[in-house]
Amino acid sequence: MRREYIATRNGHELTVTVQARRDGRFVVSVGDHEQVVDAGRVRAGTWSLLIEGRSYVVDLDDRARATALITDNTETPIVLEDARRKRLAQTVGGAAGGGMDVVRAPIAGKVVKVFVEEGEEVEAGQALAVLEAMKMENEIIAERPGRVESVHIAAGDSVETSQALVEIAGE
Repeated sequence: MRREYIATRNGHELTVTVQARRDGRFVVSVGDHEQVVDAGRVRAGTWSLLIEGRSYVVDLDDRARATALITDNTETPIVLEDARRKRLAQTVGGAAGGGMDVVRAPIAGKVVKVFVEEGEEVEAGQALAVLEAMKMENEIIAERPGRVESVHIAAGDSVETSQALVEIAGE
């Protein structure tokens, strides 16, 4: 198992990669720094880590827009995102002229659900639609707040890569 995340703290992004080893340990890379870690799940959101002979208990407290990383009585707010989903989301939005964002299909697939209608106000991070490709569902989200100007899709539609899905007028 190999997982890649983007951790953002105070506007600074770091790539975090977690690779499971056959011996039950993990290789964790944060930026350019790589470390072998023994990790055991204590309960949901709480992990016991052994790094270079030092023991840590880490609580991951999910909050509305960030995760609080709590260790040694220190709380650090971070935004932890799946790197693949973040890159996918970044390819979705493309700004058009006049403050209009055109949300495009990052991959070809089938529209499973559409969550918005024309005239609706949306928040940044709000789900607009679900696109199924290769038996995986991908949530398409709004990158910025605004008002839905037009919806070019309906559930059941097939879409091509880069096809316009939704247009949002920025605030």
